[in-house]
Amino acid sequence: MSLQERKLKKYIIKQLRKDQKLKMYLININWIRIRKQKERRRRKTLIKLWKIERLRELNLLKAA
Repeated sequence: MSLQERKLKKYIIKQLRKDQKLKMYLININWIRIRKQKERRRRKTLIKLWKIERLRELNLLKAA
């Protein structure tokens, strides 16, 4: 194996690693976006449930 072939092989390996890192980075970004969206939805739902429960408590106090 000549020097040029070794350099070429080394370069190709570096490029492959770089591509894999980029791919993982992009996948991770999507995962973070999905997680944030789920968190927003969960928070909204919990707030709605809390409001419903609070109104129910207030109505019970008025009735008593």
